[in-house]
Amino acid sequence: MLGIADISVQEVLRYFTRKGLDVGLVVPTTTGMAKGIMDATANVRDFLKATGIHDYETQSQGTEHKKMVPTRFVTASGIVDTTTSLYRPATKNGDPRLWIYGLGQHARPGNVLVLVGVGSDQLLAINASNAGLVPGVKPSLGTYISAQGVSNVDLDQLLSPLLAPAFTIAQELLAMVRGLAGSWHKGMPGNKRDTEVGRLLEELLGIRTNSSRQPDYKGIEIKAGRRGGKSRQTLFAKVPDWSASYLKSSSAILDEFGYARATEKYSKQLRCTVSARNPNSQGLFLAISGDESQLHENSQRRDLPKVAIWQIHDLKQALALKHPETFWVTASSRKSGLIEEFRYEHVLHTRKPMVNSLPMLLESGVVTLDHLITRDLSGRVREQGPLFKIWRRDMDLLFPPGDFYSL
Repeated sequence: MLGIADISVQEVLRYFTRKGLDVGLVVPTTTGMAKGIMDATANVRDFLKATGIHDYETQSQGTEHKKMVPTRFVTASGIVDTTTSLYRPATKNGDPRLWIYGLGQHARPGNVLVLVGVGSDQLLAINASNAGLVPGVKPSLGTYISAQGVSNVDLDQLLSPLLAPAFTIAQELLAMVRGLAGSWHKGMPGNKRDTEVGRLLEELLGIRTNSSRQPDYKGIEIKAGRRGGKSRQTLFAKVPDWSASYLKSSSAILDEFGYARATEKYSKQLRCTVSARNPNSQGLFLAISGDESQLHENSQRRDLPKVAIWQIHDLKQALALKHPETFWVTASSRKSGLIEEFRYEHVLHTRKPMVNSLPMLLESGVVTLDHLITRDLSGRVREQGPLFKIWRRDMDLLFPPGDFYSL
């Protein structure tokens, strides 16, 4: 569905994520516009359920069970009152559908429609493809109208009543981190390790390092990185749904795709990044299933085209569980002989990631996964991931703007 969008879905998501608004995205097809139907994809179903507007899982099939939701359709030239129907047809499997009445007058195939909840009983449907309507979103190729200053609708003002109130600052943890500021702290001797800056911070704060899915400190996750670092940021770790996967263990994945390198510790390893953009050197790549309910890890190998499966709702849950609130701490670093030293300087405090954006970010390659599988010389296999990661420059696609503090 998103593949036919006539504008950048990432630019659209970035605007609404910065507002702290969870949204559903719909891109009507030519066939759908002609027939007056649109599929309620997984991201739309999850959005409607989370807002309390509608739950397709409890809806019976047939037109007599159709739900009608008052809707305001927002275009660059104005706002029109209409209605959205949410239903499951009596035919086939009753695949969830929706339709915005009068859509053909205000949209065309390929337009990106953004659904925003107004309480638990109304919708805003925003045509983000209208030039100039959504700040920061470039118009589609071939659009004559400039993207600047052409909209009669002030979208910022329209959405302002829906924005959540400011959250209480995590003063206790902030004071603890500030107590470490201004001094250089010694890490472990040896070669630079990406995880050392975070491991040391947790140790200084008296937090025991672990691989728990729970946040580090009283509901707040702590992530630390070097200043100016260009590395990807780990979001969470999540093993596949082995019962649904083609290979049934990390050991099996290592056997099929791992490599042997001369080392004093390991007989075989698989350390690689897997993305939906392109296959990696092992031929592995990610793909979202047609119904958007699963993330598939696939292979270019003809004898083993399918590898592993994650349920999308499990990934969303893992993200929400790990990052209800997060302190993203930045540190300067320097070398002192064989030891790297750190001085913690800044904190970005974010809250509540936009979990419904996760499938779209996986599909576009913004969020990737890393395998960190090893077999030691005794034959024991260890999986330190799979780790789902995002480039730091793209974090505003997933997290609303946070509070920034200099320590």
